[in-house]
Amino acid sequence: MKTVSVVRFKISNQENVKKLPLVATIGLEYLFMITYRLGLDPTACSCFDYFDGSVIRCSGQEGPIMVEQMKKSHFEIRELTLENANIVEIGPRAFKNLRIKKLVLDKNRIKELHKDAFRGLENVLQELSIAQNKLTEVPTDALAGLRALNVLSLKCNRIGNLAEPIFQNLTSLIDVNLSCNEICGITSNAFDGVRATLQNLILDMNCMEKFPAGAVTNMESLIALHLKYNKIDEIEQHQLTNLSSLSMLSLSSNNISSIHPFALQNTPNLRYVYLAENQLHNFDVGTMAQFKQTQVLDLAFNMLSEITVETFAGLESLQHLNLESNNIKTVAPGAFAGIPLLLLWLPNNCLSTISPATFQGALFLRQLSLANNNIKDIEPLSFNHLANLHTIDLANNKIQSLQQGAIQGTDHLTVRLQENPMVCSQDGFHVMNGPQAINLTTEPNNICKTNWHDATPDVCPKVNMDRFWRLSQRPVAGSPFMRHQISSVLKPKYLITTAAPTWYNGLQEGEVRDEEDEDDGAEE
Repeated sequence: MKTVSVVRFKISNQENVKKLPLVATIGLEYLFMITYRLGLDPTACSCFDYFDGSVIRCSGQEGPIMVEQMKKSHFEIRELTLENANIVEIGPRAFKNLRIKKLVLDKNRIKELHKDAFRGLENVLQELSIAQNKLTEVPTDALAGLRALNVLSLKCNRIGNLAEPIFQNLTSLIDVNLSCNEICGITSNAFDGVRATLQNLILDMNCMEKFPAGAVTNMESLIALHLKYNKIDEIEQHQLTNLSSLSMLSLSSNNISSIHPFALQNTPNLRYVYLAENQLHNFDVGTMAQFKQTQVLDLAFNMLSEITVETFAGLESLQHLNLESNNIKTVAPGAFAGIPLLLLWLPNNCLSTISPATFQGALFLRQLSLANNNIKDIEPLSFNHLANLHTIDLANNKIQSLQQGAIQGTDHLTVRLQENPMVCSQDGFHVMNGPQAINLTTEPNNICKTNWHDATPDVCPKVNMDRFWRLSQRPVAGSPFMRHQISSVLKPKYLITTAAPTWYNGLQEGEVRDEEDEDDGAEE
């Protein structure tokens, strides 16, 4: 089946573009002449002139024809994009005579790259993307010797396990994206060629069941490690060793049920840790102490049922803690004491009572969400000692009335109380802004359309439909994990959730491959 080309070519508005030297300007005029002489679609590519080279973006089968013509002249190209061109193979010296700094070959059908495919670009090419193609392995030979390459994306191909050193003589490579492939295992020497230089490694949306400890150990330049949407079941002793620059670790949406108290060794700069959507029930004593430099910790959508004094002991730098959508019923007095928390997220849990001891010692707390719990009682002076607190979300609980001084605080404290039974009473209100009670006439007051006077059984765990729709799209056991696009699986328009919005990126952190034609096999 042949794909019909739909491509664009336009000369940019000269008022918005810096003037090029004469040679480059003539180059773009030459491109325009090519399209006219060869009878190509005059909208084949979009072209822009900049002081450091042209930006040429082509989509469709006429893009490679343009490249063949450009090779007859010497072009300084800041970016060249060839998408949706049905390219199957990149032959030797495919970009001869072109000086390309950024090359994008996404959304083709590339299966093979000749070992000399990028010959001539060794000292020029800085960024290369071959995403959403059909590669079954990293094109090691073709990439070898690209000494100027900084950024490489091979996401959303069909690359399998990494069993040998895959990057050779790539002395400048700092950013690698291998997400959305079929990588279930990585040998300890796979990244040997870039172990000293790599700063950002993205392995999201693969099928790893074990943390690739040997592959990342001693990556002392690594700043960010992304492993979302895999099947990792635990973090074992010393699996994060000698990662002296590591600042961000993303392990959301795995099957992690335990973290060893000595998982980290010589990893002193870990600031951001994302562990949402796992199977964590509790932590061994001392587990959190190894994250003493962490400032942001995301534990949303796990199975924690209580917060003890030991749970977060040692988190002496923590500022943002997300515990949304766990099964938390109790918080021990002083559980957050000594932690410099600014933001604490606890919506969609199972708390029923708030007392002055609940947040005892959380002296720096500014924002607190307790939305959609089972809270009925708030004891007097529960928040009075939190001098920096300016926002409390208590929406969607079971509060019939407030005791005197229950939400007393500073004059700048705002408390949300929407969808509690109390809003249905004659003296009910929706928001407390300092000492002022505010009744919002625009609120739907759905709670008032129920038997709000009657006591209802507590629900725990809370049913969170956002989580339900996300997890229900995971592939069944045995299927290639995250092989196809799920972004098109939208939440039904009628679905309404009451949970406060999360402050972390969640699913937006990653991307997935576009669905490929079902008849690909027939074409081949």
